[in-house]
Amino acid sequence: MANRYRVLTLLIALLTLHPTATVRAQAPDVPEGTIPEIDVPEPDNPRVAEFLETNPRTPTQWARAASILTDLGRPDLGRDFLKRILDAKLEEQQMAELIRRLGSPMFTGMAANPDLLPEAKQLANALLAAVNRQDRDPRRLAALIAQLQDPSPDARRAALVGLRKGRSAAVGMMFGVLANPDRANEHRNVRAALVQMGSDAVLPLMGMLESPDPRLSVEAIRVLAAMNARQTAIYLLGPSTSESVDPTVRAAAATAVRRLVGRLPGKREAAAVLTERAKAYFEGSQPIPTDLDGQVEISGWDEVNRQVVAKTYPAEVAALVVAARLAGDAHALAPDDAEVRRLYLATMLEAAAYENGLDRPLPDGEGTALAKAAEFSPDVIEDLLEYAIAGDHAAAAAASAQILGRIGTAEELLRRDARPSALVRAARHADRRLRLAALRAIVQLQPTGPFPGSSYVPESLAFFAASGGVRRVLVAGPATTSSRQLATTLVGMGFEVDSAVTGRELVRLAIVSPDYEFALIDTAIDRPPIHLLLQRLRHDSRTATLRVGLTARSGSFDRADRIAQDDPMTLAFSRPHTDRAIRWQVEQLTGLAPETFVAHAERQRQAAEALRLLAQLSSVEDGPYDVRRAEDALLAALNSPGLGIEAVAVLQNLGTPESQRALVDLASRWTQPLELRQAALKAFRLNTQAHGILLSTAQINRQYDRYNQSEHLDASTQQILGLILDCIEVPSQIAKQVAEGEAEEEKQEGEDADGE
Repeated sequence: MANRYRVLTLLIALLTLHPTATVRAQAPDVPEGTIPEIDVPEPDNPRVAEFLETNPRTPTQWARAASILTDLGRPDLGRDFLKRILDAKLEEQQMAELIRRLGSPMFTGMAANPDLLPEAKQLANALLAAVNRQDRDPRRLAALIAQLQDPSPDARRAALVGLRKGRSAAVGMMFGVLANPDRANEHRNVRAALVQMGSDAVLPLMGMLESPDPRLSVEAIRVLAAMNARQTAIYLLGPSTSESVDPTVRAAAATAVRRLVGRLPGKREAAAVLTERAKAYFEGSQPIPTDLDGQVEISGWDEVNRQVVAKTYPAEVAALVVAARLAGDAHALAPDDAEVRRLYLATMLEAAAYENGLDRPLPDGEGTALAKAAEFSPDVIEDLLEYAIAGDHAAAAAASAQILGRIGTAEELLRRDARPSALVRAARHADRRLRLAALRAIVQLQPTGPFPGSSYVPESLAFFAASGGVRRVLVAGPATTSSRQLATTLVGMGFEVDSAVTGRELVRLAIVSPDYEFALIDTAIDRPPIHLLLQRLRHDSRTATLRVGLTARSGSFDRADRIAQDDPMTLAFSRPHTDRAIRWQVEQLTGLAPETFVAHAERQRQAAEALRLLAQLSSVEDGPYDVRRAEDALLAALNSPGLGIEAVAVLQNLGTPESQRALVDLASRWTQPLELRQAALKAFRLNTQAHGILLSTAQINRQYDRYNQSEHLDASTQQILGLILDCIEVPSQIAKQVAEGEAEEEKQEGEDADGE
């Protein structure tokens, strides 16, 4: 109990403080010239008319006019004035002075108003970018750093105000001075300025801690301690107690921790504190302060250029990055602790996946998170896979599966006991990316015989492969005029719409195609009713993450909203009656849980990969999989743009009448690309060589008709049709030759017998 109390008290002492202070210098008005007036409609509000009579004529006046007119209920006129600023094409200096005079909150506030879009957002982005470039200009910052040595206190104070605006760029350059022994005479004032910069310098200084140069790390630690930056103490625990850290860095960190929290914990306690805080960030229970756009800036060290670099992340990704850093420190202190190791690997892989982009494969070169994790044994990574799945960290789980496919064996990962292994269970997970990563790993393990759950593999791959190459949505409910309007609008947005009248029909459609991006379901649907229908969708891995919009008729919205509140992938809407309302609902649905949403382009890449994996499975004779179970999906993909070649490669190996018919039909279709037809012809030839002719007599006769009717088709098509017939005729010709040979042998044997 005493140890737990000590950890708790240290955690309380290390509570993160995030002071934020901004200093804005006043700037003169923007240099302005005479610009033609704009035509505005006659206002019906006397206050609007009175204001317009003031005739705003400068960019500053136009910006104020846009804000005032919006407050008066005329954002349409406000947009006109914002457009005038954009059309004026102000120079960078003018834009910077404009935002400094009026303040960024005015422009960011207008950018958040949907009635002022897109002009307000375009203008705010341009102004903020201009002032940011000016504030971080290296020449300006170098001059301000030199000004810190001015004998005048006012000049030094003005320099500090300017450097604060440069934030991480200014801190990086100031630290460059501290790292330069030739500028030792400047160190005292620069160090004092860093301390006075307070919160603006904290993150860059923390990035400096990652420098392999002990002198820089020590300097950063001392400045952080001098500014009493208690929120950084958690990041100093590792360096203060780790024996692998440079002694001078460890001593400086230990001194800083004592100063910031009152005492220096032991190695075990430090590891426990780091683990608890890392877990809190990883699980989302520890909030992380953000800017107005929900972004967080985190600094690190770039050894190539020997400077601090700042990256901006969405809040949830920043929390993962911080969790990985803290868990890494904890693992360095307690490398043999299984819980710490598990958290270290999970946070490292999850953060790397989010930083890289969930829709892209993790890089695996030397020094990457994937390479570091791959140094551990298959048992450790399999345990990590189960931990990540249990904690709903699908990205870390997918990375774990990727590693297992490279370092494990089928015997240890697939056949260990009678129940499906962690990898096989992951192949039926709700997260599409994890599911495909597990399937890829299983194929890479190349099992030679059946294993628990082996039938899942072709079935799951078949779902990914069955893409029609289009964006699809499901609309379900009683057929009405409004549902027809809904379908028409969705088609106009680029979707292909499938309709279902009953819940049973909706489920049947949803589990067949991987292309559905969302479903819009009328709450009046039955067989089954809506609450049971949602349960059925969520209990099938193929539809577990399907985004669902419940459209409620008049008087039914409260019930729909109650149902939606229990399902994170469902939103409740009133039944839409206009195109604008429908489009808004689509935006809300596609923006739901964006980190797990798989866009159309990625779905096509997944389908292509699934087909390639099926081709590998089907090419193994007497393998553990029955790829024929995926035949329907293969036939669907055969006519999908961009997937035909991959589908042909699988059908080539299937000894079924349907696969041969599909290949012949594709090769004969002159409207298809020549490359695809040639691939189908080759696949048909190899298929018949391995399995014989499986076409029916009617299908063979049809092929002769196609050839005979090809007189007016192009030469390539005629050649392909002729070669198809050659493939059909060769087996019969060979059989005829064999029969004739056998008859000749029998005749010869008879003649020989008579001669004797």
